[in-house]
Amino acid sequence: MEIPPRMQAVRIEAHGGLDQLALREVPTPEPGPGEVLVEVRAAGLNHLDTWVRRGVPGHEFPLPLIPGCDGAGVVRAVGAGVRRARPGDEVILAPGLGCGVCAACIGGNDPFCDDYGILGETRDGTCAQFIAVPEANLLPRPPGVPWEVAGTYALVALTSWTMLIDRARLRPGETLLVLAGGSGVGSLAIQIGRSLGARVIATAGGAEKLQRLPELGADETIDHNEEPIAERVLALTGGRGADVVFEHVGEATWEQSLRSLAWGGRLVTCGATTGATASIHLRRLFFKSQQIIGSTMGPRANLHPLIALLEAGTLRPILTDTLPLDRLGEAHRLLEERGVFGKIAVLPPPLSP
Repeated sequence: MEIPPRMQAVRIEAHGGLDQLALREVPTPEPGPGEVLVEVRAAGLNHLDTWVRRGVPGHEFPLPLIPGCDGAGVVRAVGAGVRRARPGDEVILAPGLGCGVCAACIGGNDPFCDDYGILGETRDGTCAQFIAVPEANLLPRPPGVPWEVAGTYALVALTSWTMLIDRARLRPGETLLVLAGGSGVGSLAIQIGRSLGARVIATAGGAEKLQRLPELGADETIDHNEEPIAERVLALTGGRGADVVFEHVGEATWEQSLRSLAWGGRLVTCGATTGATASIHLRRLFFKSQQIIGSTMGPRANLHPLIALLEAGTLRPILTDTLPLDRLGEAHRLLEERGVFGKIAVLPPPLSP
């Protein structure tokens, strides 16, 4: 196909509200050495996109910036030195970016790379008709997986898998508590816990979301708007508590999450959507031999088995809606208002034939 010299994209040109998401016509990127040009068929929205738009104190983003860290599409051109990718390949994009040559990258720990970044955070992302990415960030789209599913899977699957399998080392038969099970990462955490043979307790806000959690694999549910989480977890476990707590909400649930931990329990966290300041009862922590574990993203290598699990139907992102690129602001609003169960896919306008 002929690649147009200009494309439609949404850019963040200054930090702030929804009005800072500007639909623009911008030059189509050209793939550099080792890079490929991908026509984006679907992009996935994540909380990271809203943080980049609003701005994070003490963190600089390279504005103007095209947001979007998740996506899937078709390879349309390749740069010098590309070895395997070919125009026409249907791919899912790995969201993380490492240098590829340091000890962390070579050792399979690319999130620990000094130059680690994320699409839509440190370089232009997927909310556009085209994106240029390193060849190493390409994963095959499994046959039959819809574009909107493929484009919303990688970040939440990678984050949840790394938190539970690599960091917390969840084992079959253990009790897993998933906070905000209706979120993108929460809905994948429930599925991972179920597939591993754990007993899964999941929270959500409101009856509508609670009713959907058992479909994902939750054995018991808690309305975190209506009842104390820890009290209910202890009642469900005969006073023992959860072996692993999957936390990403932050201040609003932090104390309840800690109180829900069993002796020797592990709390793993990847986010702080309700605030980043929290306290710890140290005597409880050391007396009960508990662990608090931080986790961000995950090794790119983890995405290969995750793609296989997507193809097998074992794991699946849960879609709330699909919206065109020019309604990205509405998608941000829904996510910030907690009006989303699972994920929203954003669809760039198709290219003219």
